[in-house]
Formats: sequence, C-alpha cells, structure tokens
Amino acid sequence: MQYIKLKRQAEEVDLFSDDEVEEGTQPISHEDYERLIKYLEKKNPPAILPIQIAYYAGLRIGETCGLTWQDINLEEQCLTIKRSIRYDGAKHKNVIGTTKRKKVRIVDFGDTLTEILKTARREQLKSRMQYGELYHRNYYKEVHVKNRVYYEYYHLDGTQEVPADYKEISFVCLRPDGSLELPSTLGIVCRSVSKKLERFEDFHFHQLRHTYTSNLLSNGAAPKDVQELLGHSDVSTTMNIYAHSTRKAKRDSARLLDKVASNA
Repeated sequence: MQYIKLKRQAEEVDLFSDDEVEEGTQPISHEDYERLIKYLEKKNPPAILPIQIAYYAGLRIGETCGLTWQDINLEEQCLTIKRSIRYDGAKHKNVIGTTKRKKVRIVDFGDTLTEILKTARREQLKSRMQYGELYHRNYYKEVHVKNRVYYEYYHLDGTQEVPADYKEISFVCLRPDGSLELPSTLGIVCRSVSKKLERFEDFHFHQLRHTYTSNLLSNGAAPKDVQELLGHSDVSTTMNIYAHSTRKAKRDSARLLDKVASNA
C-alpha cells in the first residue's frame, strides 16, 4: 500500500490514516476551579491544598505530595522541586524519589498561593496541638538493594517508637492527623469528582497542570519561561499542551459561522 505524506518540521503525517488527532486535556475555567474547591470543602478537605498548589504552581501529583516546608520560600515566593513520591506496587510501599526528569527546578508563585500556604501552615500547627501525642510525624527510610538506593515513606504517631534509621521529613500536604496526603488517595478523590461533579466528567489531577500551562500562555507568559517552570525537556511539549487545550475554543469560534448562516 502506498501513502502520501505531508512533511512539516520533520513530522510525517499519514493523510489516509484512521488515527484521530489527539484532543488533549481541556483546561479548567477559574469558575469551575472554585466550584471544585467548594465541593471538596464538604466532601474531602485534605485534598484541597494539593489541588490548590497544582493549580497555582503546575506541579505533577508526585511532586505536589513530595513538597516539604523546607522547599518553600514564602519571602521570595518560590518552590524548589527536587523530589516526587509514588506507590511502588512491587514493594507495596510509597517511595520517595526524584522528579520525572531527575532534575531540580525552581517554580515561582504569586500572592494567592502565598496566602494559601501561610493559612495551611497555621492550620497544621493547630491540628498538632489538638491531636497531641496522636498527631503523626512523617519519616523516610533509606533502603539499599544491591547497587540501588531508594527511600520508603512511613508515618508514626507520638505513642510509637521511632526506629533509629527513620529520618523525619516535613511534608506540606497533610491530612488532619499529620500523615501525608498520598498520590493514591488523591487519585481516588479525582475519580470521585469525575463521577459526581458536573462538568468534571473526565477530571484527573494532571488536568490542573495543563490548566496552569494554558493560563500562563494565554495571559502572555513567554513559552520558554513556562517550559522551565513546568520542567519540560523541550518548549514544543509546552506549546503542544496549549495547542490542545485551545482546540475547543477554536472549534467554538469556527461554529460562529453557523449562526451567521442561520440569520441570513
């Protein structure tokens, strides 16, 4: 079988392929974001802070959960992204590791997230006082297997003895009892939202990162700056997200001609 191929920037397109163009992930409007927060205030408050961080800083789910208070500079309004946390099915453990690209990056943020983080810190201090010795502290344990090193996550309340090889870590996204809000838990919350909240039928955590990208680029941010904030390896990845997210808007604009025709 012969194919006709259209070449553009070294990309080959099969003109007779049945494959559809990827629609991409649609961004969330700010109105819908506020609806989401109000919904979570009633249904699952611990999920609010990680969702706010992802919305205003564009972090991946594992990066959000792996964020510590030592990574945050409220004066300079920036985050240092250096780790990620995920569930390792083979080990049946939550494991702390590097970011997706195995690089450290700095993410700047504005006044809104600053106030969110300050409020969260105050609330966590209140919870620690209320729970007393039942408040959980978070730890990691360094594990050596052959030539590999990885870090397992644990949490213990004040009544439990802390093993000598546990090192404390001050995560940002906590549950009321002080334990970490894990990516797996957030995944369950997002699936619940997609089933129960109108206009969130396909919602997943990564949609917040796409929304962050779209919001920055549509408001005039330089693509190169956005690429570095997101930690993308190539600026084309950043722009592809924006192109996919604006496809619906372009489709709606094209359909304005239908209204012109119907009024003729």
